[in-house]
Amino acid sequence: MTYAEMLSEMINASELSLRQIARRCQDLNLSITPSYISQLKNGKLPPPSEEVSLTLAKACGSNKQAFLVFQGYMEKAPKLIREYMLASSTLNKAMMESLCRMTNQEFDDDMKQYIDSLDILSAMDLSSKYLNEDGFKADDLVRQIVLSCGGATEADTTGELLHMFLGDSSMSPTIPVHSMVYVMPTKLELLKTGDIIMFYPDNRRIPTLRRIHYVKERIILIPDEKSHETFLFDDVEELNYVGKVVSFKVDL
Repeated sequence: MTYAEMLSEMINASELSLRQIARRCQDLNLSITPSYISQLKNGKLPPPSEEVSLTLAKACGSNKQAFLVFQGYMEKAPKLIREYMLASSTLNKAMMESLCRMTNQEFDDDMKQYIDSLDILSAMDLSSKYLNEDGFKADDLVRQIVLSCGGATEADTTGELLHMFLGDSSMSPTIPVHSMVYVMPTKLELLKTGDIIMFYPDNRRIPTLRRIHYVKERIILIPDEKSHETFLFDDVEELNYVGKVVSFKVDL
C-alpha cells in the first residue's frame, strides 16, 4: 500500500470531509488546506514531513499513525535504505512462513496470502510482539497468524480464551450438551461459512452457538440439531457477535 492509498483509507474511515480534517489539523497547530490534503491522498504530491503525516493521522482519529509516518519515510528514503528494509521484510516473512510450516498446524493458502500481504511495518510489528528477553515465542506467533486468517488452533485452556458452558443440544453431535466451549474473539470479517460462533441472540443475556452461513447479503445462523432455532440477520451490525469457537471439552 502506498502512502497515498494509506492516507486515503484513513480519511475514508474517519468519515470526515477534507475541510473538517484541515480544521482538526489547525487545532493541532498545523496550518494545512483541504486542497493540499486532496493532492496527498490522490498521489499528486510526494509524502510530506513526519510532522504533517503524524498530524493528519491524528486528525483522522487513526490508530495507525506510525504506519503512515513510516510509509512516507520509505517512499522518500534513499534507494539503499529502501532495498535494505525490503530485504529485511522479505526475510521476516520467510521466517514466519517457515515457523508455520514447522508446526502441526496445516499451512494453507489463506495463511500464505495473509503473510504476503503484510507491509514492512506490519510484519515487523507482528513478529516483534513475540520477541522478549526470554526468547522468541514461535508458537504464539503462529497461533496469531492462524487466528488472523479466521482459522482455529488447538485451545490452550490456561490462556485468555473466552469460555461458556453449553447447556443445550443445539450443536449436537458436533459439540455435545454439557460441554465447556472455548471461544476466540476473531474478527467477524475473517469468518468463513460453516464456522461455529458465539453470539447473543436478540439481546438476550445468555450467549449461544450456531454455524454461520452467508447467503447473498444475509447472515444465517444454523444449529446442528435442527429442532433448535435458526437466526437470520440482514445486517452484520445486528449480530451481537462474541467470537469463534476454537475447541471444546466434554464436562464429565
